[in-house]
Amino acid sequence: MIKSRNIGKGLKFDLYFKYEAVNPTGSFKDRGSSVEVAKALEFGTRSTVCASTGNMGASVSAYSAIAKLGCSIYVPRGAVKIKLQQIKAYGAKIFHVNGDYTKAERRVEELNKTGNYLLGDYLHRREGTKSVGYEIAEQINADYIFSPIGNGTLISAVWKGLREFKELRLLKRIPKLVGVQANGCNPVFNAFKNKTEMKPIKNPHTIAVAIECGNPLDGKRALLSLEQSKGFVEQVSDKEILKARELLAKKEGLFAEPAGAVSLAGLLKSRIPRGSKVVCIVTGHGLKTPYTKV
Repeated sequence: MIKSRNIGKGLKFDLYFKYEAVNPTGSFKDRGSSVEVAKALEFGTRSTVCASTGNMGASVSAYSAIAKLGCSIYVPRGAVKIKLQQIKAYGAKIFHVNGDYTKAERRVEELNKTGNYLLGDYLHRREGTKSVGYEIAEQINADYIFSPIGNGTLISAVWKGLREFKELRLLKRIPKLVGVQANGCNPVFNAFKNKTEMKPIKNPHTIAVAIECGNPLDGKRALLSLEQSKGFVEQVSDKEILKARELLAKKEGLFAEPAGAVSLAGLLKSRIPRGSKVVCIVTGHGLKTPYTKV
C-alpha cells in the first residue's frame, strides 16, 4: 500500500495505491494462481490449461512450473507479445485462438472435459484473490475502493474478503466499491447503469487488454458486489486510461500497464466527496504493456 504524495493532494483526497505490480510475475493474478495450482496438486493433476489475455497466463505458467505441472495457455487474437514471451519463459505451451478472450475461454472449458485441469477465474482463484481485500482492510479504513473490472473476479473477491473481515469483527464499516471499465468493453457498466441483465459485448476493444472481457465470467458477482457495497461503476476511454497511467508515473513514480491505471482513471471522473479516503488498485506492472499511445 503506497500513500499518494502528489495526486491525492491535487484532487483533495486521502489517496492510496494498492500496487500489485510487486507480485512475482508482475500482477495481482499470482494471489489466485498460488491457490489454484495448490488445488491442482491436491487433486493429483499432471497438466493445467488456462485462457488468458496475458497476465493470468504468465502467472499460471509460473506456478505450474514450480509445481512441475505441464501447462497450456490459450490466448485470444491480439495478445500482447511481451506477455507471450513471459509465458514462454516459464515453459508453457501457447495456443492462439482466432477470436477474443471469450472464445479462448470456451475452448479451454472444452479441454477441461478431456482431463486437463482448468485454471482461471473460478472458485479457488477467488479464495486467493480475496487477500487483496484482507490487506486493504488491515491497513486502511477506506471510504472507497476503486478497482478495474475485466472478468469481475478481482472486485467480487475483494468484496468477499471485506465481508469476511466484517463478520469476524475486524472491520467496523465496509468501504464502497467502485468498478471501472473501458468504454470499449463495458458490459458491467451497461447493466449497472440501465438496471438490466448483463449482455455480452461483441468485438470488445480497449488498450487495457488485460480487462478486455466481453462476457465476464464473474460479471454477475461484480454487479452484486457493487450493489451490496452501495458503490457504483465508471467507464473510461483509452485516452483517459493513458492519461492516468502517465500521471501515476510522473507524479507518483509508479509504472502501471493500462489496465492497472484504469482505477485512477475512474477516480478522476468520479464525483465522490472531497476528503474521502480512497484506495486505487493498480493491478499490473507497466513493463507488461509498455506502449504509451492509443
